[in-house]
Amino acid sequence: MGVVKWVIFVLLSGLSSNLIEIEAQALSSALLDVGSSSFCISYNSDYQKLPETLASPSAVSRQLVDLSKTEGCSIQDLKPLPIPEKAIVAVMRGNCTFIQKATNIEAVNGGAALIVDFKNSSRATVPGGNASDFESINITLATITWNDYKQLLLLGKSVVVRLYAPPVPYWDTNMIVIVIFSTAFVMMGAGWAAYEESQSFKQAKHRVTVPVDSKTSTSSEPQEEQVEFTVCMVVIWFVFICAVIVFLYFFYEQMVYFFIAMFCLAGSYSLYQCLLPIWSHLVPLSYDIPVNRLPCIKTKVKLRSFLLYMPCLTLGIFWAIERHSKYAWTIQDLLGSSFCIFFIHNLRLPNLKVIGVLLILLLVYDVFFVFITPYFTKNGDSIMESVATGGSSHSKESLPMVFLVPILSNAPIIKCRERSYSLLGFGDVIIPGLLIAYNAIFDVKTGTRMVYFICSSVGYLFGMIICMISLIYMNSGQPALLYLVPCTLLTTIVVALMRKELRKLFLGSHYITAKALPSDETQVKDIQDADTNNDCLEEEQPLI
Repeated sequence: MGVVKWVIFVLLSGLSSNLIEIEAQALSSALLDVGSSSFCISYNSDYQKLPETLASPSAVSRQLVDLSKTEGCSIQDLKPLPIPEKAIVAVMRGNCTFIQKATNIEAVNGGAALIVDFKNSSRATVPGGNASDFESINITLATITWNDYKQLLLLGKSVVVRLYAPPVPYWDTNMIVIVIFSTAFVMMGAGWAAYEESQSFKQAKHRVTVPVDSKTSTSSEPQEEQVEFTVCMVVIWFVFICAVIVFLYFFYEQMVYFFIAMFCLAGSYSLYQCLLPIWSHLVPLSYDIPVNRLPCIKTKVKLRSFLLYMPCLTLGIFWAIERHSKYAWTIQDLLGSSFCIFFIHNLRLPNLKVIGVLLILLLVYDVFFVFITPYFTKNGDSIMESVATGGSSHSKESLPMVFLVPILSNAPIIKCRERSYSLLGFGDVIIPGLLIAYNAIFDVKTGTRMVYFICSSVGYLFGMIICMISLIYMNSGQPALLYLVPCTLLTTIVVALMRKELRKLFLGSHYITAKALPSDETQVKDIQDADTNNDCLEEEQPLI
């Protein structure tokens, strides 16, 4: 892959939210039950209590009185209609405090105050106030969104409702799905890299006795530039992504569309590259489309590659158009998994020193932007969480660099969650995956029977499990790298110390002598470079 493509891929991976979040428990949410259906409401759970089930004696049925055309800021506003005793009185929000409205409703024998929120509010506001405010009223105070209230009124003029707050499950089955699939994606990307490395050495060993044709070893076609990552480059990249995520936080509305477009292209290209090995066997066409026959493409492209990339690109564009549909999460996860696997497979970091610096810096980045930034932001928001979820964006757009996993629980209160998905940032797969891929390639070159690959993969699995436990315990989004980096990096170092290979692992592939290689390493390297160049020319044409 050329330098320009790597810049796009590295930028996207660096800004891939390194956050795992199962929607926090909706402790201030409750349900308004009307028998055939229910609506979400908000109340202050710190000072008021609602029954947990409809079977509770305190979950009494109440008549709904619609006074939503008034704001209930004075008792005179509530007198035009006779209010049945202990009824739930609905008034509009505005011009006075929630507590004042509730006080007036209680004065006319109302049993509960239901405040209809503003039209532009997508989520019911939790009623504010302190302990003394809520001690001054003896009725339930709750809020409901404008849209939900309008749906409630369509049920008829005489509506009987009950209020209750069912318990929120502490965990969801989709946590298991997240752990399994994230581990699988990491192992697939690293395993693919190891398999390709193994095949490369086998071919080199087999062909080393065959005279190398100068026409083969020296291609007339231009070779793609290869990026050699160093510690200095990693530090520069780290500073860059820190600056970009801060910029994204302040200019989210404008920048989010750029990243949606970049994900569409990078995701479709990644899917194409992941399917290409299988496609090449299924469709053994060797026909090359002549130069300048396709728009924006000035090199030869194999027909079979073109036939594969067009559906992949179409799928990416289709996702971009339908990204707000209920089924769009499946396409986003497909493109995202392809992006992660392809990135792990293709980005070869030179040694453990570079990888260690990268992982530690991104661990600091993760913790800082999740836990520390709330102390600096105006509203106490975590920059990472705000960027990952879209925060208070008016466009309702969100960055697509996350896996969306639907919540599988059927608990009644689930419908009141702000999102019906759990999030896992691509960075939580890619960043540890680069270390595991390096370990897998190291295993191939040293003939260690995949010891480092297996151990670091198990470390990743345990890191995800620990992260899920922390997620349940802390009930907030977690920087997954806080758990994944120690579990994978320390596992690698411990295994290397036990095998007395830490120096070899730390210095990298330039200092490794592969056991399976012939003695003439120079000739092998020449053949490998020639094979890689030919494969690149045949299959990895710059389609985008």
